[in-house]
Amino acid sequence: MAIEFVIERNDRTYKAKADGAAAFFIGLSTHFRDRSSGEDFHGLFNVPTNGLPKLLYSAADQRPAFGFWADFIEPTSKCEGGNYLTLNTYDRAKFTFGFGQFAAHVPDGDFVVYFRDMLGRPEARDYFPDLMVKGGRIVRLSTTGEVQLENANSTKPLMNYLNPTTTHIEDDEVIAAAKFIHWTANHPAAQALQAFHMIGTFKDKMAAADRNLGLDGRAADRCAIVCDILHQGRAKYPAIRQALGTGTRDALLALGSIAYPDRIKTLKAALDKAGAVLTGKHWSASKQDFV
Repeated sequence: MAIEFVIERNDRTYKAKADGAAAFFIGLSTHFRDRSSGEDFHGLFNVPTNGLPKLLYSAADQRPAFGFWADFIEPTSKCEGGNYLTLNTYDRAKFTFGFGQFAAHVPDGDFVVYFRDMLGRPEARDYFPDLMVKGGRIVRLSTTGEVQLENANSTKPLMNYLNPTTTHIEDDEVIAAAKFIHWTANHPAAQALQAFHMIGTFKDKMAAADRNLGLDGRAADRCAIVCDILHQGRAKYPAIRQALGTGTRDALLALGSIAYPDRIKTLKAALDKAGAVLTGKHWSASKQDFV
């Protein structure tokens, strides 16, 4: 049976109740102006804040299921906030969720494939009774029929379903956020699904980076930096290739360090903490895996 969500708002703080239970934190309202376009964006965010439960990604928790790859994605998870409940609705993506910040604006991207799998879970109808996956695509059910919300070229209908506009915070946006947060917080299998898809994303990035950069024999800590760069989009292959050519980790970390000093600091700390767990593994082009 579908869970009923009721919104509570106090100034900038948004909470929700699920079937009359205690209210839980969703996020804070925020405003952002794109310097390049001059566009104004209004939406929600919840990391970093004090209101969100510390439901943090841990490689140790996921290692039994995913092996070394659970460790490989951990540095980037820390850079992205590290919380399974991370939410952002105030930029062009319209809806970003999870410890890897899966973004809804990319056709067949990380958010879309993750959400398809979420809709295949047995409790999905408790949260999104009007959505289903049909023919490999997310569709919305209505009294007038089915409406496909995403395809290989666009996710605009799905983005608008989750967050109608970027100029205001609408009830639909808050309710969608509440559903993802409540669903993930109360179902460990939904958390594992995030880890599965983040690892899948990074496996794809490693394969692409190997084709473009020739990473055979490179230590996993260097590869983790490459994947983090590609995940955030702070440098392109020519700059990464040049940094790899120096043979130093610092050259890779320097890419984007002026624009994103806090992220680089977090990434470096995570790599240092991982130590030999990452430096002891190397990429094998023939196996398309770390050995």
